[in-house]
Amino acid sequence: MTLKLNHKLIIMKSAIHLFSMITFLFLFSCDKTNLDSEKAQDQLELDKMLQKITELANSVECNNSNDWNFIALGEKACGGPKGYIAFSKTVIKDGFEDLVKEYNEADIAFNKKYKLISDCMLLLPPSMVSCKDGKAELIYKY
Repeated sequence: MTLKLNHKLIIMKSAIHLFSMITFLFLFSCDKTNLDSEKAQDQLELDKMLQKITELANSVECNNSNDWNFIALGEKACGGPKGYIAFSKTVIKDGFEDLVKEYNEADIAFNKKYKLISDCMLLLPPSMVSCKDGKAELIYKY
């Protein structure tokens, strides 16, 4: 009788432990799923901002490189720009630099929110903008 009772008690304790572990894993996976979903939504917002910036930068034909400039775009988690983008000086009046600033600030916030890491390699700015077949090209001479 005692042996049967101990056996049932062991099975019951094992079942409780198993149930606790399954519950913990389920709750943890729900939090991760929510975080992944929120991260994907935030990334989508960044992508939309970047698309708007790129479309505005590409909206002007490049015929004279003196009418063009470049600006740092994006922010590495370790600091410093992710890259540079060329833009016509005529798009300044359309708020281009403000859009880039807003994007860069959102990128910094995204990196901090999700505790992202990146390489810490310094990305040097381009030397100049050149026009080729109506498109602006960034020239790097080092």
